[in-house]
Amino acid sequence: MPVTQTSCPGISPTNPFGTRPAVMRPLALGSHQNLVYIYNEGQSQTSTAHGHLVRYDVATGQRVTIITSGLHISEAQVSADGQWIMFLSLPDPQRDPNHVALLQMVRMDGQGLQTLYCFPKLPYTPKGGAFSAFEGRGIISYTGYPPVRFTWSPDERHVLLSTDLQGTTSLVTLLDIRTGNLRQLLLYTQSCSIAIPLSWLNSSQAYIVTESRATCGSPPLPMNLYLIDVNKSPNPANPVWNDVIEENVRYTDVAVDTSPDGSRLFVSTCEQTGPAISTIVSEPAAGGSQTTIYRQLASAQNPESCVESIRAVTTRTLLMLMRNGSPYLQCGAPYQATFQLAMLSSDGRGRPRVLANLEQGSSYSLDQAVPALWSLISRDGHLYAMTGAKPLACGNALIEETTVFYGSLSGGEPVAVATASNGTVDVVGWTAL
Repeated sequence: MPVTQTSCPGISPTNPFGTRPAVMRPLALGSHQNLVYIYNEGQSQTSTAHGHLVRYDVATGQRVTIITSGLHISEAQVSADGQWIMFLSLPDPQRDPNHVALLQMVRMDGQGLQTLYCFPKLPYTPKGGAFSAFEGRGIISYTGYPPVRFTWSPDERHVLLSTDLQGTTSLVTLLDIRTGNLRQLLLYTQSCSIAIPLSWLNSSQAYIVTESRATCGSPPLPMNLYLIDVNKSPNPANPVWNDVIEENVRYTDVAVDTSPDGSRLFVSTCEQTGPAISTIVSEPAAGGSQTTIYRQLASAQNPESCVESIRAVTTRTLLMLMRNGSPYLQCGAPYQATFQLAMLSSDGRGRPRVLANLEQGSSYSLDQAVPALWSLISRDGHLYAMTGAKPLACGNALIEETTVFYGSLSGGEPVAVATASNGTVDVVGWTAL
């Protein structure tokens, strides 16, 4: 690898965007399935925060620290080719009062650590985060700073960067990491609604979700999912996008994913206005006629049971996370709900096939920060990865023990890879080395 730079790029007449083109050299991969995860120790945005990116070889049990940073790592994504990791680092405001987060990347072997862009600290009036029907999608929200996030395209050329300004305006920009060019893609101004990039359908089209802010009262606005072509929407204030789905998110969990071939969109909802009703539908990826492939009414004995989230494993199978019991946490007590992982045919035939009964007392989710196939499923298509969280204590903040684990899509007990109580661990994705 050539020499790379980790400092924040400066703004100048020759660099008006304050960006830095990525320096990338290929890395030879192998056949051992490696699970990449984040281990953060210390409190976020303090001088004691340290973030680590670690990979675990499931064949040998060997654990390799890719990088150790003096910054808290908030989210990360493995590239489509499995050679790179892109991530956000949160600086200590005392040491760097000018930036909210740093967009960085590193090669899978730990070489080539570099900073591509630094989100500037902007005037901001905290007004709460999003309603978050898509719980766990990597939205970073912390006092005094706007939420920021990124989504990397499958051709590894473009990155969608988003931030929320003044609690009223969502700004989404498109970064070309080959040239460093940065342009506004979306300027969405709604006092009670926020726009968030969700995922890429392909290398030119991306999904944007709009949903209500938590501070705007009840009932919340409908949740909309749009599909935007980044090459065909030149006016940020008047985007050219297609309305794909609209959901009333009041007391409803929503999860979406696309099939690996990009042809179908799967939408899971769990309505909890009475006995929970779980529904999964399939439709064309760009929107269209919906086909119901699963519907389940919770029992009178267990009225809050539902399908919490789904992920498309192949073009013909879905991975389901099913919750039995209340999703709510009583301070100082373990989660009372139990969770199951199951496989479901995407054509709606047959009943779910249970893969694993997950450990009681913890909560789980399939909603990783970046819902790419390789963020959940191993490169050989045989394994899955998840993060679990077990409450330890309550006070001013909830203290949890987090665990990263993986399991076989053929079934069987999952295997714990890393556990943290003084800090957190979280799944990033899979590569092969």
